[in-house]
Amino acid sequence: MISQTGQNYGAWQGREIIGTTQLATSGHRHADSDLNNFAPRLGFNFRVNNSTTVRGGAGVYYGLNFATNWQYGGRAWNKYVNIRSSLDGGVTQCATLENPFPLLSDPTCKTPGPFIGPPGGKYGSLTNWGYDDDNHGSNTFRNAEFYQWNLGIERQFPGQIVLDLNYSASRATHLPWNYSTENRNFIDAKTRETLGPDGLSALVPNPFQPLFVSVDGSKPLFAYNDVADSIYTQAYVPLGDLLHPFPQFPGSFSGFPLFVATSSYHSFQARFEKRTSHGISLLGTYTFSKFLTDSDAGGNAWIGNGLGFIGAPQDLTNLRAEKSVSANDTPQRLVFAVVYELPVGRGKPLGRGMNRYLDAVIGGWQINDFTTFQSGQPITIYEANNTITDGHQRPNVTGNPCSGADVLGVVSQTANYFDSSVFSDPAPEYPGNAPRYFSNCRAPGIKNTDFGFSKRFTIRENMFLEAKAEFFNFFNTPRFAAPTEAFGDATFGEIFSQANSSRHGQVGVRFVW
Repeated sequence: MISQTGQNYGAWQGREIIGTTQLATSGHRHADSDLNNFAPRLGFNFRVNNSTTVRGGAGVYYGLNFATNWQYGGRAWNKYVNIRSSLDGGVTQCATLENPFPLLSDPTCKTPGPFIGPPGGKYGSLTNWGYDDDNHGSNTFRNAEFYQWNLGIERQFPGQIVLDLNYSASRATHLPWNYSTENRNFIDAKTRETLGPDGLSALVPNPFQPLFVSVDGSKPLFAYNDVADSIYTQAYVPLGDLLHPFPQFPGSFSGFPLFVATSSYHSFQARFEKRTSHGISLLGTYTFSKFLTDSDAGGNAWIGNGLGFIGAPQDLTNLRAEKSVSANDTPQRLVFAVVYELPVGRGKPLGRGMNRYLDAVIGGWQINDFTTFQSGQPITIYEANNTITDGHQRPNVTGNPCSGADVLGVVSQTANYFDSSVFSDPAPEYPGNAPRYFSNCRAPGIKNTDFGFSKRFTIRENMFLEAKAEFFNFFNTPRFAAPTEAFGDATFGEIFSQANSSRHGQVGVRFVW
């Protein structure tokens, strides 16, 4: 378990060193319980007359307990096995495939070193000094809170027609931020921008070295065979490691992500239903909405543009700049389903007196259609060559990033999805002005129709055979994936894949008795 307030283990240049690994005990858990989950809810239903009803409601809800997620148990006994490709910011090669774990006390990186596992709890609150400390513990835990409200009116019209109009909204607080905010060991913006990447990677004398190896006959705190693969066994280390808030951990010092992200959703929803009459039924829904968030990553953000560094913060010291439309914002969505029983067969308008055997073949067929139109999801654009320490840099933008080119032209590589002239690289260690997601630049949307037909063959009472055929993406309309979003990549703005399947179908028979 990690605490950001720990014992004073000395000072470096007049600065107190804080932060320690607190080992779990039976009475000390890796997160405090959130006992504030009071969730009142209220709803009403008022019948204006026999054809009109007004409904509404509001309530408070809570998200799943983040601390019980399988990947967030305390792990103070773990440590990363780092392969140090370079010790001076990429100027000189260190580790190789032949010697992936060189002895770091050898400045030439030629001497093979041992593979060293975690030292266990023998060093108590000094556990993981000299390494990344990612034990996923913190007492700053809180369940997400959701406030939802809605108001709607339903009206029934002649002809078995129902129209339902609703306003539905929600606001959420204490949401988990992107995984990047797990790390508390980041350099402040002023220091980062003043020194630049060269200053941060400059090698300086290592004040921690006497704690890890014997220097001039001194006795180190740690047994060398426990820490021989730590960068702090060296005489010189990158200045950036020493300027982190918790310099005893060269790398990250991580707990839970921050639980301070928010979201808001507002929508107008319409539902049109024609109940079955004259062999036809229709159900259609339309949603017009806006979805704003600070972050789109939760406990397991494996879906869409919320994954990993996509949409991650640029500057961990300025999270307010991350507010934008959500990765899942889809302003417009129209869906309708139609079921139609063909008027052909015995007792139907066409073929009323049809022969029973002929009716068994061509009568009683039913067709159905399910069609979806939906706005594309917003696009994020980030720097292919990230030059901001502890963040994920985005470019500067001066206009609409989308070129407006026809998507088929983009796929055939005669056009580009983006207008590259509106982008530029920000200075190293400075964030760009591009938003986390662009509301005016989106991936291709959905235009899809599924179609099917079916018939029931009655053998006798309580015994029938049902045949059904279904075709998905009936008109074989391609929906292309988002373009390459990394500015500076040679394939920026190009599309290489399709997000949906080509037309396909299935046929089935069901016997019921």
